[in-house]
Amino acid sequence: MRKIFTLMLCFIPHIAFASMPERVKLYWQDLGRTDAIAYYDLRDIQSQYPVALLDPAMIYPQTSAYPLKDLKWLYSYAQQCKGNLPIGPLVTQPLVFSRAMCNGTQLPKSWFTRAGYIHPGGGSYALRYIEKHPKQKVALDAYLHIKEKPLAQPDSLLGRLQRLDHDALNSLLSGSDSLLSGDELWLRDGNIYRIYERTQWQPKLAQYDIFLEAKRPDIFCQLQKGNVCWQEAQGYNYTNWIIAFLLVANLGLLLGWLGYRVWVKRREMQQRMVVLQILTHELRTPIASLGMTVEGFRREFDKLPDEFYDEFRRLCEDSTRLRQLAEASKDYLQSHQDGMKKEHVESINEWLTMLCEELDVPCELSEDRSAMISTYWLATCIDNLVRNAKKYGIPPATVRCWSKDNKLLIAVCDNGKLQAKDWMRINKPFVSERGLGLGLTIVESMVQRMGGKIKLQGPPTQFILEIPCE
Repeated sequence: MRKIFTLMLCFIPHIAFASMPERVKLYWQDLGRTDAIAYYDLRDIQSQYPVALLDPAMIYPQTSAYPLKDLKWLYSYAQQCKGNLPIGPLVTQPLVFSRAMCNGTQLPKSWFTRAGYIHPGGGSYALRYIEKHPKQKVALDAYLHIKEKPLAQPDSLLGRLQRLDHDALNSLLSGSDSLLSGDELWLRDGNIYRIYERTQWQPKLAQYDIFLEAKRPDIFCQLQKGNVCWQEAQGYNYTNWIIAFLLVANLGLLLGWLGYRVWVKRREMQQRMVVLQILTHELRTPIASLGMTVEGFRREFDKLPDEFYDEFRRLCEDSTRLRQLAEASKDYLQSHQDGMKKEHVESINEWLTMLCEELDVPCELSEDRSAMISTYWLATCIDNLVRNAKKYGIPPATVRCWSKDNKLLIAVCDNGKLQAKDWMRINKPFVSERGLGLGLTIVESMVQRMGGKIKLQGPPTQFILEIPCE
């Protein structure tokens, strides 16, 4: 029993606790005890097939090896068999070939080796030469790229090489330890490549808790050798679960952070609203006192000197405006109210004309109509937008009014460059560099409380209020 237990302890670290490279190495050793279906010496492959005739990139134009102007000249010369000879030393051999093709001169086989096998336009010199001298096909077969030769039997070396894809060929050229071609697995042992078919290498993978597949850009590879991606079966699944867990955890953290930020913003706004409510409530007492003082002056109006008449008139107007603002602010600050107080306006055009006269801004009106609106807050919204247009826009500022689908549309316009995408940037409460930055926030809030909406269009800049008429 002690011997069996000792053997088990010796076996477990090599399999259950072995690293991924160790498992692959043990798998190779195990598979190496199986007879392969073919053996190829890497040195024989290199001597029989030069790198240039195996490299898949050699099939395409060699733009990295030759100047583009020389490639254009060679193509033109090959088509017309005339032209000024280039001076560049890189095109010496291509020039010899082009002149031989034009003049019908035969080239010795040694020249194809000396020229480097591959034509600047891609593919071998031999293929182009055979097209003009078909009788040389057999003699120049060794100088053809493997992809240019007729497809050989799949169990031959040439046939296997021709069926390797680009990644597999590049792995072979770099002397990789493993490469995968279809159902055949190539494993290198020293200078010998052993070829195994799927029925040989597939069953043994499960014993080492690994699997393999051809490398692709869209998969994560734990261990890559050549074009083969070796994966740990359980570890790969665990990795997917871990990645999924981390993604869900990160998403949860992100949603939690966003929820927290919304809560913080909402709490900050509630705190500011409380401050504004307290401020408004406390202002009502001095406003009432100021009103009583104004009434006292009004009763003694006849006794005032003539030079104080204008000042007294402004004092009365400002006192009235403060009282209206304090009363109307209750409607804005009490957010749980169902709606806003509205009043019937018989002529929208007449009301808007008087308002535009006070704001000193031209007004463009369409067909007149009546409407149920909150006159104070709608006037406040228009006043705020007109002041912004005069202060930050490009003159002239104008007001346009029309109705559509039982809605009242009022546009405050100027020649500014604002667009709809700028709305989020300019509508930020408490962050403006000029004052509190409450202007557009109040306008948007009050328009929504009136059941309407505000939108920005341009250029030219247009703030459009859409207010229900009933």
